[in-house]
Amino acid sequence: MYSYDSRVSYSQVDNNLNLTYFDLVNYMQNCSCFHSDDENVGVYYLAPLSLGWFVTTYEIHINRMPRYSEKILVKTWPYQVRGMMARRMYSLETMDGEVLVYADSLWVLMNLEKLKPSRLTDEIVNAYPLDENLPEFNFDRAKLSYSGDGKLVGEFTVTQNHIDTNSHMNNSYYIDVTRKFLPVENFNTIHVNYKKAALLFDTLQVYLVELETGYRVILMKDDQVYTIVEYKE
Repeated sequence: MYSYDSRVSYSQVDNNLNLTYFDLVNYMQNCSCFHSDDENVGVYYLAPLSLGWFVTTYEIHINRMPRYSEKILVKTWPYQVRGMMARRMYSLETMDGEVLVYADSLWVLMNLEKLKPSRLTDEIVNAYPLDENLPEFNFDRAKLSYSGDGKLVGEFTVTQNHIDTNSHMNNSYYIDVTRKFLPVENFNTIHVNYKKAALLFDTLQVYLVELETGYRVILMKDDQVYTIVEYKE
């Protein structure tokens, strides 16, 4: 397990003083990066090898969102680190141990020049030994799909502000973009399936599907699904 502590800042909260979905994902992403950096297999290790981690799924469960000025502990547990992929669990907790948010994710190591999956190096595998005390969180690990029954509700264009070190739109922006098309914004579960990376100046169409207990937002370009984000109560 790897962890770091933080405090929710004013710039990270919404009009109700709750942490935004966008900054929630950034906390998890930063925890992954800090962990990898501290194990010497982070950005400075990967970049010369033209390698980068691409997330393919997030499953986020929210008991309650951290609030402005609240001190929190961000934790991550890598597991199933083998082949070309790895999983990570996360939690955001109070300093007293209350679990506010917990999540699971699946990542693939990519060759950035060939844009193809790459096998994990020995250094990467050895950096993430299995923690014998993995938390017992329950996850669905659902594979989301789109049958074409959504309503076109808008579009947006990827700008330089959205781009990360892998030269595609940063993971956190997919939730930030899709949430703006929701009629309401009070959900306990967020599933994200990343199908194709959005690049600079891509213009994506946004489709909305209403579910019994939430919504599914689909980002598409040229009839190809890029990302599906599902929000449920």
